[in-house]
Amino acid sequence: MTFINWRDSFNTGVERFDQEHHKLVELIDTMYHAIRDKSGKEVVAQACTDLIAYVDYHFTNEEQAMTAVAYPELEAHKAAHASLRDKTMNFQLRIASDDPEVAIQFYHFLRQWLENHIKVHDRAYGPALKNWQGIQ
Repeated sequence: MTFINWRDSFNTGVERFDQEHHKLVELIDTMYHAIRDKSGKEVVAQACTDLIAYVDYHFTNEEQAMTAVAYPELEAHKAAHASLRDKTMNFQLRIASDDPEVAIQFYHFLRQWLENHIKVHDRAYGPALKNWQGIQ
C-alpha cells in the first residue's frame, strides 16, 4: 500500500518534472514504510537523507528551468522551496533524536506540502515550461 496515491491533478504538463514528482512520492512512501514497519532509526534516517537529497536535486532543476524561461513567479517559487528545505533539515535533525513521533509528523507534513505545492505552485509553471526544449 502506498501512502500517497498519484492523481492527475498532480500533473504539471512538464514530463521531466512530473517524473521527478513521481520519484518524490516514491521516496516519501519509502520513508512511510520504514516508519510503519519500525525498520529502525538508521533505516528511517537513511530514507530521510535520500528524500532530502532528491528534493534538492528536483528544486535545482525546477529553478534552473524557470530561470531560463524568465518565469514571472520564480522568486516566490524559490522562497517556497527554501522554506521546505529549512523545514526538512529541521525534521532531519529531530529524527536523529530517535523520537518516532517526529518521523510520523515529518511524513504527514511532507504529504500535505507535496500535494499543495504541486497542485498550486508547480501546475502554475506548466504552461510556461511545457514547450521549453532545455528540460527534456
